[in-house]
Amino acid sequence: MITRIHVRPKVEKTLEQMKNLEKVPSIAAKRAEMIIQSLMRGLCLTRAGRLTQTKDARIKNLYKFNLGSGYRLVCIKEKHNIYVLFAGSHDQCDTWLDKHRKKRPHKTESPMNIYDVDTLGTSLPEVPKAVNKSEYDYFPIPEISQEDLRKVFRGLVGDG
Repeated sequence: MITRIHVRPKVEKTLEQMKNLEKVPSIAAKRAEMIIQSLMRGLCLTRAGRLTQTKDARIKNLYKFNLGSGYRLVCIKEKHNIYVLFAGSHDQCDTWLDKHRKKRPHKTESPMNIYDVDTLGTSLPEVPKAVNKSEYDYFPIPEISQEDLRKVFRGLVGDG
């Protein structure tokens, strides 16, 4: 269970600048703020927002949220803490990740704004009133039969 959210002041400043721009950056900034607010309410990382489809191996325990139109929000989860470290365009995010490859960017001397997570809200399960299909499109979980799995992985199960 997450107990604290650590947000770099630079991320908050970047989001404010993005909100003052027109269209796409403004929408991405609002989505990033909604993700951070969801995390503060106690939602788990996978439900707080739309994660990118590929896992990034450059930094351990890294989560990248897709904010739409090429914008990303980068977080690291360590024990009971989430560190929000970067927000920006896809190219800026890629450059930042390359710069911090195999490092621990959340373990720096720079001060972070710390927010406590509302742990009272996590005790009750969250049940959506109406499921919006487009909102859940990025987590497709189809039923796969054993027969289909055996066909796909024929060499592994020895069915020849």
